[in-house]
Amino acid sequence: MPGIRFPQLAEKFIAALEMAGATVLVLSGTDKRPLTLGVVVGDSTYRLEVYLWTVTQGGKGRGRPREYRIQRTSADPFVLRAGVRTIMGGWHEETGTFAFWGVRRHLTEAKSPSSQISLDTLEAASSRGLATEHRHLAEGEEVAIAVQPDYLLWYVREYERIYDVAGVVGDAGKLIEAKPEDEREFIDSGDDERAASRRHQLVEVVRNFRDARFRPLVLRAYSYRCCLTGVALRLVDAAHVVPVSDPTSTDEPRNGVALNPLLHRAYDAGLLGLLPGGKTALNERLLTGLRKQKLDAGLDLVRSLVPGEVTKPNSPEFVPPDDYLRRGLLARGWTEDEIKRAS
Repeated sequence: MPGIRFPQLAEKFIAALEMAGATVLVLSGTDKRPLTLGVVVGDSTYRLEVYLWTVTQGGKGRGRPREYRIQRTSADPFVLRAGVRTIMGGWHEETGTFAFWGVRRHLTEAKSPSSQISLDTLEAASSRGLATEHRHLAEGEEVAIAVQPDYLLWYVREYERIYDVAGVVGDAGKLIEAKPEDEREFIDSGDDERAASRRHQLVEVVRNFRDARFRPLVLRAYSYRCCLTGVALRLVDAAHVVPVSDPTSTDEPRNGVALNPLLHRAYDAGLLGLLPGGKTALNERLLTGLRKQKLDAGLDLVRSLVPGEVTKPNSPEFVPPDDYLRRGLLARGWTEDEIKRAS
């Protein structure tokens, strides 16, 4: 396929970060490489210099139809700057995935070099969100990371740690669905203490990927709309039903609901209840306490936003089970009697 112009690639990159919940500040024009961005996520801020090309067919040697690459042209030499994450990658249109390579190995290369990735890796990322590839080349080791746009923010956040574990990063795919005992076996299989430390770091990186899957799966299930207000506008959070603080909580999509940020805070504070059976209620005991403290301003607004029932997700498999809803309320301070009365 023909190459995609850099402004369009920059737009894809920015849109993916915004859909993942980041606030993106464009600090340079999008007409030429590098794209300079400020990315704000919660209390964390990242400054990025982004070099992107189209991933197209063609690799070293003939007769390798599943070899793909970026051809690094029309860009000044890479310069690493303190406090800046320099990202080198590309977009593969057919699989809808980004591919990235560590920039350090390419600081002193000749003009117009290329970086390779296999179509197998791109397709694997398209189906499960993440795939990695580790190559031993004459010029040195090369790590390629492919991700769906939903997980671009995960890559930005884990950028430095991924390349710190280059020697074992090729094992990331088999850890995506790993159980704790599988992770332990993987860590212990290192040849020495240093190898075990690297494997432990990779396990943590992949765990963070599993956490990152929760948000896009939940929001997609609810069509990116709040399950109570129907509001979209990119003003929607993926809220855990059984909260993360509870040891029984999981990141499976049915343990999540889509809520606008105000109602998410009200839910986590125990003020708003999502009840078994799909009904809603406010916790009158907590409201009484807020009235006594003269902190009930805005209650009418909250009441106006809370309908009697929750809008269900677009697939039955994503509907939170009643047991999850009950445990979520108990973890937020509701009593069994309050749940029964409200239901």
